[in-house]
Amino acid sequence: MPHTPAMNPLTLTKFVAWIAVAIVATYLLAHRKMTRRVRRAFVIGGTLLFGFVYGALLRSGLNPSPPASLRSVLKAIVQGNITVPVFAMLVVLLLVTWISNKSICGYGCQLGLLQDWLHRVRLPKWQTPFWLSNGIRALAFIALIIGLVAAGLDRIGVVDPFSLFQFSLTLPAVLVTAAVLVASLFVYRPWCRFLCPFGFVSWMVEQASLYRPRINRDVCKNCKACVRACPSGAMADFYAGKRIHADCFACGACIEACKVKDALGWRKP
Repeated sequence: MPHTPAMNPLTLTKFVAWIAVAIVATYLLAHRKMTRRVRRAFVIGGTLLFGFVYGALLRSGLNPSPPASLRSVLKAIVQGNITVPVFAMLVVLLLVTWISNKSICGYGCQLGLLQDWLHRVRLPKWQTPFWLSNGIRALAFIALIIGLVAAGLDRIGVVDPFSLFQFSLTLPAVLVTAAVLVASLFVYRPWCRFLCPFGFVSWMVEQASLYRPRINRDVCKNCKACVRACPSGAMADFYAGKRIHADCFACGACIEACKVKDALGWRKP
């Protein structure tokens, strides 16, 4: 049986910090205090802390990320070496995703935050059709499973853009990372919406999330300001009452855009 290395205590501090930031973000969203300025502070601070600070502190080991937690569980299952800590971390991250719609991705994932930061550059934006992005992401997820089962190959490990934060990029990773970062200028969170395995699994979980944008139809004026403000297209699905919605990264732009009191909020059913 393969040896499982002891967990670095710094890894646990990052995990705890993720949970803390998700709780704070949920509170601010629920109380309509997640303004554009506050969100920008989360994006910049989260990129630096969860990305580059922890990347430097964990230079010789694993700098955790939501997709890494899923990949670790999948690889452990294939190898028959599943451990409680590895499995528990993934379960907790998905639980937070369910409680507060994808808040871990929105406020804890270093690559997601960096993409979010780049998307703020004033350039033309392209809203990708959800069927296209999610279809590609589903195929990428299936390819990851097949690679692990058939050959023990973690395809993401070969091109992992998260290695940027530890300055340990291989040539394939450089090419993929550059493509993701350039695409982020024009498309909202391209890695998360097109390729991320955790993004795909958490998208399935968020379909039944507890806290998420909810419209009060009795007071809504149907202005669709929330729909226009949403960078991922999720609000259009919420507004239309669709059972399946696109990824919502808990940015709060829709709630800030709504000027009708109690028409839209981050709340439970």
